[in-house]
Parts: sequence; C-alpha cells; structure tokens
Amino acid sequence: MNKINFKKHYKKILSIAIPSGLNSLLDIINIVIGIFIIGKISSHHIIAVGLGLNFFMLIYAVTNIFFVGTSAQISRLFGKQDFDGIKNVLSSMFFGAVILAIPIYFIANISYSIYFDWIGVDETSKILGEIFIYIMLYSIPALIAKVILVAGFTSIGDTRTPFIIKLIISIINIALNYILIFGIVFEALDIAGMAIANLLTTYTELIILLALLTKKTSILKLKLFFSLDIIKKGIKIGIPVGIERGFTIVSLLLISKFVAAYGSDYLAGFQIATRIEAFAFMPSFGFMIASMALAGQYLGENNTNNLKQSTYTTMILASIFMGFMGLIMIVFGKDLSMLFSKKDSILYSSVAYLTYIGLSQIPLVFIFVLDGACRGAGATKISLAINIISIWAFRILPMYICYKAGLPIISIYIIILIETFIRGIAFFYIFKKYFNKIFV
Repeated sequence: MNKINFKKHYKKILSIAIPSGLNSLLDIINIVIGIFIIGKISSHHIIAVGLGLNFFMLIYAVTNIFFVGTSAQISRLFGKQDFDGIKNVLSSMFFGAVILAIPIYFIANISYSIYFDWIGVDETSKILGEIFIYIMLYSIPALIAKVILVAGFTSIGDTRTPFIIKLIISIINIALNYILIFGIVFEALDIAGMAIANLLTTYTELIILLALLTKKTSILKLKLFFSLDIIKKGIKIGIPVGIERGFTIVSLLLISKFVAAYGSDYLAGFQIATRIEAFAFMPSFGFMIASMALAGQYLGENNTNNLKQSTYTTMILASIFMGFMGLIMIVFGKDLSMLFSKKDSILYSSVAYLTYIGLSQIPLVFIFVLDGACRGAGATKISLAINIISIWAFRILPMYICYKAGLPIISIYIIILIETFIRGIAFFYIFKKYFNKIFV
C-alpha cells in the first residue's frame, strides 16, 4: 500500500471509527456508572443488573440482524449514489422492524424467569434481576427502531450525528439513574429506578433520531413505503449475524454459569471485569463499524482494491488502539476493579479475567475488523462459520471439561485467551487466501 492511499484510508477510517467508538463508549459508560451507583446498595444488585443485561443481550442478536441487513444495503446504494433506493431500504427495514418487535417482546417476557433459574443465582439476586428485566423489556420496540436509524447514518459514513445524540442522552440517563435509584425529589425506586431511567432515555433517543430525518438536507428519509423483498434481503443478509450473535451470547451466558458454580463472589468479580473490559470495545467496535461501512461503499463503487487496502489499514490502526487498551487492563486491572468492590475473592476473579483478556486484544482486532468487512460485503455466512466453530469447539467445550474436572477458575479465563488467538488467526487466513472469492 503506498503512502498516499494509506493517508486517504487513514482519514476516512478515523472519521467513521472515532465517533462510532465514542458512541459505543457512551453506552458502556452508562452501564458502568449505573452498576457503580446500584452497586452501592449490595453485591446482589451488581449480579442482578449484570445478569439482567446479559439476558437483554439476547435481544441484541435480533437487532444485529436488522443493523447489518440495513447497513449492507444502504452502504452499497450510497456507493452507487442511489438516494431513492436508500429511502426505500430505510423505510422498509424500519417499519418491518417495528412490527417484528411485538412478538420479540412477548417471547422475552415469558423467558426471563426461566433464564435466572437456569443460571442458578441466589434468590435475592434473582428477584432483583427479574424486576430489572421486566421494566427494561418495554424498551424493545424503541431499541429495534433506533437501531435501523443508526444503521442508516452509519452506512453513509455519518457516525458523528448518532454520537452527539448519544452524548446528550447519556447525560440525561446518568442523572435519571441517580435520581430514581436513590429518590432525589421522587421516591427511591432502587433497581426499578435504573430500569425506568434506561427505558425513558431509549425512547427519547428514538424521538430525536426521527426528528433529524425531517431535515430537508438529510439523505435519510422515512416515507410510507414497504417492500417485502427489501425486508427479505435484509433479513437474509442479517440472519447469519443474528445466529452468530445469538450463539456468542449463549456462550457468554454459559461462561457466567460456569463461573457462578465457583461462588457468588467469583461471579460478581466476573461481572465487574466484563463491564471494565467493555471499555476496550470502544475502539474495536468503532473500527468494526468503519470496516463494515467502507466495505459496502467500496463494493457499491466496484472498487475491491480500495476495500482491501482500507481493511488492512483499519487493522493497523485498531491494533494500536486495542494494544493500548489491553495494556491498561493488565496494569490497572486491580485499581479499576477496586472502584466497584474491595473484597478479596471478588477482586481475584476480576483481576485474573482482565489480565488474560488484556493479552488477547491484538488478535481480537483481527476478529472485529475482518468480521466487519465480511458483514459490510454481505458475506455474513463466513463470519458465522468461523465464530461458531471456534467459540464452541475451542472455548465452551474446554471450559466445560475444566468445570467438570474441578479445575481453578483461572483455567476458564486462560481458555478465553487461547480461543481468541485461534479465531483471530482463522479470520486473517480466510481473508488473505479467499479475498477474491468473498468480496465480489
């Protein structure tokens, strides 16, 4: 890659990745501050919110279907400068998603109690978690609808607008969390207050996004248009991602179950560590979005050379950011964990997890960036195969063996490190060897 091309891709990648990454960071900050606030009440509240959010992640498997299905179509149309097609796709995907949100809500509503029984937490944490999820489920229609709109902005390279909105919403959310949990002005609502705060801000964010589409200068517009073919195409592209995400989330829930078997303190430490780890997803998620958007746009322009160069450039930039984030987790893992708890057993679990996760950040770059490129190109079956085979063969199965053999909890975390390297290498090999067959 020559220097001029590197500079061109470098600027374009960062213009998409930085706002998108900061948007992701704000989501994480909302969660971490919420857990920090609720954690002042008890460790049961930490477990309840942590597991409640893990359950809610199953719904994100569905939102991923719509996000990728929308993004892959609009980014290609944007590359072709087909603005009427963009409006048709956005409208069809938006109205289709809102309709499908209804059965998703009812399925989730009858499942969450079974989920807590399956995890096997103590009764207090279960009761608190069920209260949290019951309220949060009402945000599902708004959550899915706004994902479509954010995908639209991202696909045309505008990640700044969703970031600015998220910044405003985050300030409101943090303030509402404190006010409703502890009862400033209103009666103290405990864990229900945290759920209500998140519910209100989700709908507020959707309303703001919809208002922005009414601007005359906006490329993105909603109109009374619905095409079943567009929905089918979007779902066809997105389903492998949804399945992949679903299996990944189930694997995370299984890991939580394995860790829970070692005791509530170890589980609390694991929940704290995963929330701290989530900060590392700030740069990685941003670069994945950049890789996905640019892959679609360059394919729309029929320029596979730029696609390949931008993907490699993204990997280099992401490696720098992710390596730095990994170093922070290794060096400052204990200090960060102590912000949430100072109990020795909780700290041991949290610090051990952060150490091994910190070591895995560079191979994680390969996974995020190359997975993003495949998604943007619509080659989602490739990502599905690599992720499912690797996670279940090299992560879940070995963990189950260690769990049954009664090996120490650190063995669970070491397996995560090893599997991440295996999957990162697999993505890079497939991308390098079969590029011309995949990205056409």
